[in-house]
Amino acid sequence: MNTTELGDVLLGVDPKKRDQWFEILKHPEFKPIYNYPNWNETREHPLRKLQVIAKSKVVSVKDFINDPHNIFTAHEFIAMTDGALGIKFTVQFNLFGGSILALGTDRHKHLFDKIDDLSVVGCFCLTELGYGNNAVEMETTATYDEKSKQFVINTPTTLSQKYWISNGFKHASHSLVFAQTIVKGKNEGVNAFLVPIRSNDMKPLPGMTIVDMGVKFGLNGVDNAALKYNQVRIPRENMMNKYADVTPEGEFKSDVKGIPQRFFKVTERLLSGRICIAAFSLGASKACLTIAIKYS
Repeated sequence: MNTTELGDVLLGVDPKKRDQWFEILKHPEFKPIYNYPNWNETREHPLRKLQVIAKSKVVSVKDFINDPHNIFTAHEFIAMTDGALGIKFTVQFNLFGGSILALGTDRHKHLFDKIDDLSVVGCFCLTELGYGNNAVEMETTATYDEKSKQFVINTPTTLSQKYWISNGFKHASHSLVFAQTIVKGKNEGVNAFLVPIRSNDMKPLPGMTIVDMGVKFGLNGVDNAALKYNQVRIPRENMMNKYADVTPEGEFKSDVKGIPQRFFKVTERLLSGRICIAAFSLGASKACLTIAIKYS
């Protein structure tokens, strides 16, 4: 039997890319650790593995345009190793990075290389404590200040805090915040905004409260957080403006008519997330089958 040919058929991945991933997974950081010595190392080890992947340049957020299959291939191989790493990867490259790519314009392109090399690590702030499946009714606001030409991001209530935010407690320097857009006193519906949450020394910025979600049943390598924003100011340009924008003079503009329609446009990255989850499942299944056949 030609095992290489059989592997090509079963794995369904370009052999060159497959071999590159197998080399990456031989890196010492990918050696399993079953009992971490402390809580800090539990969170840091998945980040170091993510850094190995980023340094290899095997995948890029720009692949959503140039080679989408490569994004899902990455999810498959990562799922063979570590679920916590998988969550950190998909938040960085799909939910955070992919949303900036999908919802931003030329003024946000400078972020792509920084997302790829992890000089900008992000989190995706859609879900709120009181508004999970009903996110269209979220309470977080982005109010445009015409005088300063800034948006003011605010979580006015306990229920409006962004909740279960992966990468949020330790590693994210930026957040992509979904908020009700208030312009000239009118609510124009949910849009996405890039909001820095930490300084260069990774200390929370003024107005930010970041709380550790603590120990979970699993995936404790993911640093989930609750985030509160208290009148945090960002430049007007930090609004993701592919489908809606606010002029410097404070005029809201959008070719997508209707608040519900705009909401589905700005949250459509969740749809690609479903494919990422399917790719995770395929990768995990391949790993399970390999183990089962090997030891049967």
